[in-house]
Amino acid sequence: MNRSNIFSGLTLESKKILSLILHDQALTKSVLSELSGLKLTSLSRMMQPLEELKLIAGSEIGESTGGRKPVLYDIDSRKYYLIGIDISRTYTQVVLTNLKMQPVKKYRFEMNGNSTPKLTLSIILSWIREVQEKIIRQNGSIIGMGIGTVGPLDRNSGVVLNPENFEAPGWENIHLKSIFEKRLEIPVVIDNGANAAVLAETCFGIGKGIKNVIYINCGVGIRTGLISSGVFVRNINDSEDAFAHMIIDLNGEKCSCGNRGCIETYSSIYSIAERFRECKKSAAQELQDKYSYIDICKAAESNDSSARQVIIEGAEIMGVGLANLIKLLNPGIVILSGPLIKHSGLFYEKCTETALDKIRTHGAGKLFFSNGGYFNENAISVGAAALVLENLLENKKLI
Repeated sequence: MNRSNIFSGLTLESKKILSLILHDQALTKSVLSELSGLKLTSLSRMMQPLEELKLIAGSEIGESTGGRKPVLYDIDSRKYYLIGIDISRTYTQVVLTNLKMQPVKKYRFEMNGNSTPKLTLSIILSWIREVQEKIIRQNGSIIGMGIGTVGPLDRNSGVVLNPENFEAPGWENIHLKSIFEKRLEIPVVIDNGANAAVLAETCFGIGKGIKNVIYINCGVGIRTGLISSGVFVRNINDSEDAFAHMIIDLNGEKCSCGNRGCIETYSSIYSIAERFRECKKSAAQELQDKYSYIDICKAAESNDSSARQVIIEGAEIMGVGLANLIKLLNPGIVILSGPLIKHSGLFYEKCTETALDKIRTHGAGKLFFSNGGYFNENAISVGAAALVLENLLENKKLI
């Protein structure tokens, strides 16, 4: 049964109340009245359809101030669900969440030379249909899907245009939005994966309540999501790699974008692996080819001088670029995530150390760094689910 229009009959006031509960903990009517600016009589009237639709429910009893104990209202997490998809160059992850962005089920598979769009989408659809059948049997429903993926994108049409570095062929002009909407009959929202992740962390994770948030995913490429005063900071052509192509050395290494000295030419998984192989060029070719970035990270932790050199150099250059970004945006938190951060404590340590050193004279304020954020490797997939939820709620500030 298609319940994708579950919010369409709600008034703006009802959606505002729902949004307040979604982005906070359980609240009493008196607190909701204060936050929404509605009188208690109007508030009760606007909450009624939310209760009838089983979007919210009275939960545990709050603390009494002397009279009758107040009821706390929270999201009813048993009825409605969302799908979030994270499509990257190295893996794809699909997550089922409730409306509070709590993962209920997830499925992850590696991307390789066989992972064409046709095969990848077939695997995703198969898993979703299996999950959907179970939810329907429990009288629940999936009301929307969000996709966070590698750009560049046409967000409005939901099309992946011409991304680089997928191992499998065919990832050009893939109409993800229309394909999934036709197959599943639910609304689909698509955005860059880093934007999805920064939304998840800002609205539901470690960045909640912080005005300006930077999220950087360090992997095959360097992907950046920025929120300033509750609004996405979008780059030219909606790209998520603008920071990756910040030039820090006019005479530096040649980059795939055509310029020289971009951050990505020193600080991505690909560039670190290439530079390490250069350091080991005297070794047998077959031995060089076996080195993965994980091997290099492990070697650095074991004090291999070449591994430490390329990781420290990449981290310091990343830190310089990050210091420039911090000076421009004045964030309250910088979240570093992705495969390179996950596998190299040395990279994270040197990157943040360098960034702090470069901004010290400007004053770091209340800035702090997070290794992985609240959602860690689930940030993009959970954030993709958050994208569709904010879209259904018509929260234009965030979408």
